[in-house]
Amino acid sequence: MSEITWGPKGTQIIVVEGAKSDEEGNLVEGSRMDTAYFLGYEDTNGTFFLWSVPEQELSVVTDLEENLQRGALKEAVTNTLPNTKVPLATFNTLSINNQIVSAGNYAELKSDLTNLNPIQGFLKDMQTIADELYWWKDGSYINMVQENYAETGSYELNSAQMAEFLQKYDMSEAEYNAAITRATDKKGYESTKQTYYNSIVDQVTKLGGQISEQGMMYLATQWANGLFNSTRVTQEIVGLLDPFSNLPVTDEFKAAAGDTTPIQTGETKVQELLNKWLPKHMHNEINIAQVAGDIRNKGGYEAEFIEDLKDKRFAQYGMYDRDIAWPKNCLSSNASKNFSLSSLFSIMLNTS
Repeated sequence: MSEITWGPKGTQIIVVEGAKSDEEGNLVEGSRMDTAYFLGYEDTNGTFFLWSVPEQELSVVTDLEENLQRGALKEAVTNTLPNTKVPLATFNTLSINNQIVSAGNYAELKSDLTNLNPIQGFLKDMQTIADELYWWKDGSYINMVQENYAETGSYELNSAQMAEFLQKYDMSEAEYNAAITRATDKKGYESTKQTYYNSIVDQVTKLGGQISEQGMMYLATQWANGLFNSTRVTQEIVGLLDPFSNLPVTDEFKAAAGDTTPIQTGETKVQELLNKWLPKHMHNEINIAQVAGDIRNKGGYEAEFIEDLKDKRFAQYGMYDRDIAWPKNCLSSNASKNFSLSSLFSIMLNTS
């Protein structure tokens, strides 16, 4: 007896009699001598997977001789390998409700595995995916995507199906798409997560604060998983680093971030404004950190703060022009020494 080398015990060759493939790879009616071949395997959940195998490549997935052709090849398959023969009409009406899945061409299976044949590798990957995409264990979901494939050639859910599915599992479409990428394209998922991490590092650096690598990777992971978007990530970062932002921060992010260095951006600017508009003895009336935080988080607050400084100084020094900076209003120390009562009386007489 010969052996199917690309699958475990239970794998068989499906022999579709009177069928051939057209230019697009679809099975069409052929002559009585034409035959199409598939690898077939039923998993423990009752799903029967089919992989097409070109006639001239049957020796790749079995230990049959390479030089066998047409009638001789068919005879060898049906006499020496586990097989099921079906006519094209029967093959085309196999019930999708029995979970018959066309899994593509056999060449799409991984053939460079250690201690696993290609179908075993496929089943292992499917189990990993099913553990990640838990809804794959939902029979109604499986039937839905299989029916889609039978009708359209695509496993994608339509808008109505997607809305129903997302509501059932309380999930966003971003979460759904991210989970599929995470389960089926690990390299792509990790690349996306690294891109998001780099963006977060750049944002934190520009803000002037510090967050642990663990904290930033937490945000990158949530973003890559579709749980956060760019706006939410920025909110979490600013909320954590800026004590005056009043933005909410999740407890999970706080725990992952650990000790942080808060933002102090703008405090030098606030001090410059104090120097410009107030005498030094009034500076201690201003909470510099609070004002800097308000300028960062409230649009137009800097202009509002400047007007407040003018009002504060004018309340005590009403003899000076409100809108001229303080040093220009003040008398220099030398001028103060030369300022006499007679000068004051002279000014008063001239302005009376």
